[in-house]
Amino acid sequence: MNHPADAAGRPERSQLPAFLRRLDPPRTWDGRPDYRPPAAILAASAALVLVFAGFYLALYSKLWHRHQHLALTVVFAGATLLSLALYAIAHKLLARFGLYLWQSILASIVLLAVMGSAPDWARSLFPRAYDRYERELGGPGHCLHTTPYNLDRTQTTFADDHPGRMVIDPIAEGLPVLRLDHAVDGGLQHLAPADTTARKILDQYGC
Repeated sequence: MNHPADAAGRPERSQLPAFLRRLDPPRTWDGRPDYRPPAAILAASAALVLVFAGFYLALYSKLWHRHQHLALTVVFAGATLLSLALYAIAHKLLARFGLYLWQSILASIVLLAVMGSAPDWARSLFPRAYDRYERELGGPGHCLHTTPYNLDRTQTTFADDHPGRMVIDPIAEGLPVLRLDHAVDGGLQHLAPADTTARKILDQYGC
């Protein structure tokens, strides 16, 4: 016979907030809890988010423009491997700790955050031409920041006859023009001197 005080000391399951309640998972044919379906749903959702993020990375890195088949392979292979790993981890954690509504809410928030921030990550990893110049040469703490080749002290254009060539012409008179190749939005290559004059300028300022 249960003592009334014991019954009063234990919170009823129905009194818990809905997101803190333990959920009943699907069952196997012999009645055991089967955590494979919820783990598979999480892995499939993550795979979609990873494919979405992967395509952004492929676009901003220029891999999609230059090697489309390779980009598709990398994106889908990466998403598949990561989602399979997530499935294995989720299945073990669910089997150990159980299935709760808050887990689904947290996973949804994380996946939506990753999807929403994917473009920003891609732009940060593979910046635009001007941002790359600031990051590699002209930004604070870099070799050309305090020189006449700071972008704020130049007229900057792009050569029509050489795609991806940045032409940096100092406003101060009598200074040579700095020409840099690989000045494209996105991509994987660092800026490089386009001629011997550019190489001398970079050497002069210790770049």
